[in-house]
Amino acid sequence: MTRAVERPGEATLAPVLAPALAVARPQTRVAPRTPVARWSRRFAARLVLSDALCMSVAIAIGWIVLAGGLRIERSAVLDYLLWSGVLTLGWLVCVQAVDGYEVRRLSTGAREYQRVLWAGMNMAGGVAIGGYLTGIGIARTFLAVVIPTGALLMVLARYAGRKFVYRLRIRGEWTSSILAVGTSESVRHLAQVTGRNPAAGLVVVGACVEDLAVGEELAPGVPVVGDVGQAAAAAARLGVDVVAVAGAGLGPRRIRELGWALEGTGCAMVMAPGLTEVAGPRVHVSPVEGLPLMWVDQPQFTGLRRVVKRAVDVVGAAVLLALAAPVLLLIALAVRLTSRGPALYVATRTGQDGWPIKVYKFRSMYADADADARRADLLAYNEADGGMLFKLRRDPRVTPVGRLIRKFSLDELPQLGNVLGGSMSLVGPRPPLPDEVERYNPHVHRRLLVKPGMTGLWQVSGRSDLSWDETVRLDLYYVENWSLTLDLAIIARTVWAVIRSRGAY
Repeated sequence: MTRAVERPGEATLAPVLAPALAVARPQTRVAPRTPVARWSRRFAARLVLSDALCMSVAIAIGWIVLAGGLRIERSAVLDYLLWSGVLTLGWLVCVQAVDGYEVRRLSTGAREYQRVLWAGMNMAGGVAIGGYLTGIGIARTFLAVVIPTGALLMVLARYAGRKFVYRLRIRGEWTSSILAVGTSESVRHLAQVTGRNPAAGLVVVGACVEDLAVGEELAPGVPVVGDVGQAAAAAARLGVDVVAVAGAGLGPRRIRELGWALEGTGCAMVMAPGLTEVAGPRVHVSPVEGLPLMWVDQPQFTGLRRVVKRAVDVVGAAVLLALAAPVLLLIALAVRLTSRGPALYVATRTGQDGWPIKVYKFRSMYADADADARRADLLAYNEADGGMLFKLRRDPRVTPVGRLIRKFSLDELPQLGNVLGGSMSLVGPRPPLPDEVERYNPHVHRRLLVKPGMTGLWQVSGRSDLSWDETVRLDLYYVENWSLTLDLAIIARTVWAVIRSRGAY
């Protein structure tokens, strides 16, 4: 519903939606560290077994449907047994074909789930073609149950597997150690980006730069271990998994020579350009005479995609309003019966392009205490990091019922009316107060290029616990990289964020 975010973008070392979806925690390192080759093979094997089990469960459900609603001739039983084996084995092959078991693509971003679904679509097409060519008949109902059920179970299993990996990585296990090479500024930025998201499993353990002496600490826990020319030797000495060339400080000759020096060592080399907060759909790489050029599309704020977003907003808000009607009535009665004043509170916020909008919420504060006027008296107790926002964990203006509905974001349900009216969206940046906008730095005004949302990256990544800088970073990331897939991912994560009520007060 509202008030928080997630942490997207971790440069190009991991798939881009990772930010857009892991919660930053303090980075820890635990020794000894399991070698990448060992834990990656172990995890990939578990995923294969998990996918096979999911497919077996889906096939069992398909058989139950057949037994309950369809009559199968005895001669066709063998056909169904054959297709059951083909479906299980074929799906695993399809997942492998789309790199679904490649360790570099696991447990970061939404691409992992997309690959599973893409494998399911390929499987459905393969079954249709195979059935036509072989003449083996199989009930459409069986396939209509097995394939979607298998895809759903695999996505859920991947999600559970991701949480398992996250817990290990937070403890410093199952990580990839990185030696960063480049300028001190670019290496420092890379260390900051990877440090924000320890769940991505990328840990910068050393740096090779030209402008600092060996032994100096470029960032917390990142000592300088040599100059750029000593990168290959330093990588072998430290036993790192990845050498990351950060920024554009090295020329093409030195990068090429570094790649040659790493050949046969088992150490991967990646390029981490200075371009950050740009998601995958906007980035395209095309080679010209052996030179890979990175094309970055401009953010799109108009066109068909915006029409689709508006359609999703209208349909989604209408359905949610219909389903939540009894809850809305109960909350309205609870607010009216426990404190004097109206059930709804109308607040002025700044909407798209800086236009003022009226935002509706259930009243969570004492109406007779003139809550807005008392805000100035409480500013000295502001707990928000950065001072731009105003947050108090134990705000004396909040009623007991208000505290409860705020905890689970129920006070924001009336904003579904704002969504239907067009002043807000289901997903977008946090709707700011007018006095906040007056204090914005120039670049922060970009968050007003889209409609504010009931939920957003800020909602699923900590809400009021986030600093102002982190809130702005996540809002701008959303503005720059909006897509329907990102919206759906945020909506799905909002349910869990609301249940946990982290940062809600």
